[in-house]
Amino acid sequence: MELHLTSEQTLLRDSAAKFSAAAGPQVARAWRGREPNFAPERLREAGELGWLGMLVPSAADGLGLGLTELALVLEQAGRGLVCEPIGLAAIAAAALAQGRAPHPMLQRAMRGEALVVPAMQESAHGGDPLAPATRAADNGRTPRLTGTKVSVCAGGAAGFLISAAGPDGPALYYVPRDAPGVHVAAAPTVEGRKLATLTLEAAPADIVPPRRSSRSAVEALTDLALVALSAELLGVMQGAQELTFAYLRIRKQFGKPIGSFQALQHKAVDIYIKTETTRSLLYQIAAANDPYRIDPELAVAVKAKASEDALAVTQACIQLHGAIGFTDEHDIGLYLKRAMLLSSLFGNAAAQRRRYAGIAGLAM
Repeated sequence: MELHLTSEQTLLRDSAAKFSAAAGPQVARAWRGREPNFAPERLREAGELGWLGMLVPSAADGLGLGLTELALVLEQAGRGLVCEPIGLAAIAAAALAQGRAPHPMLQRAMRGEALVVPAMQESAHGGDPLAPATRAADNGRTPRLTGTKVSVCAGGAAGFLISAAGPDGPALYYVPRDAPGVHVAAAPTVEGRKLATLTLEAAPADIVPPRRSSRSAVEALTDLALVALSAELLGVMQGAQELTFAYLRIRKQFGKPIGSFQALQHKAVDIYIKTETTRSLLYQIAAANDPYRIDPELAVAVKAKASEDALAVTQACIQLHGAIGFTDEHDIGLYLKRAMLLSSLFGNAAAQRRRYAGIAGLAM
């Protein structure tokens, strides 16, 4: 798909590409197993560039941009294996800006001084985000949350945006990491960073009201997360493709570049088609939807496609590298591991298809 960008969007993409070029596989490899697994000063740099507040309305000191701009930045982040959680931080800032009065944490979150991340997943296999098992008890003063969230990118986080069943249905709450009753248990992933299980025992929380145009704050943040993760998965596919196609041009066998072999050309075409069809779907959805009111069917569809195709593309890229691609020392494996992590967050492809069937009223 050929994107027709404005001059401002082109500058934004090029700026994101420059930021991502300072990262790359070697930097990602160096951050594996560390806590936090990113450079806080780089997150602050992203805040200074305005990226963390790009979806925040200008009335709340944000840039007031849309999903296309978010996708352009996150595609480059995925392409460069950027470790800083720019996407999660940006959508959290957008959520904090929803009410009539922005949340007190908004300014710090937009500047990258404090990392706020969503904590909404309650099962490794997805589940219904609009029917959380976590409960909010309101004693008339401060809501208190009780429940468990999984697959939380808690490394370096100062607070969490948590979905819970409130008196009037599912609602979104902000909980500081150091609040009483908050317990964080982190475990390593195949990608090298840690995901946490967040246990809440009557933890005090602030409710985050929805934007007027949103169906609910929980649904708005969930669908926004699906689009953001899809954009980063697209970048992972693009980065793996570029690395692999370069290898096909320089690696020789029988005196010829292996890229001249028809069987490998066919597999390369499959990789290209999967990447471009994902790109086409993502940017069409981005152009047609408001960040605070994304069509849930489209958000689910793009996350299902991006999750499945990113795994297929990165696995095929490893195969095209031959035996060297299976070693941990080669950079191509980092793209597969990043795809495995991102595809699992907020539900993998199978979980998204189940949710799509429920939204569309289809029998499975």
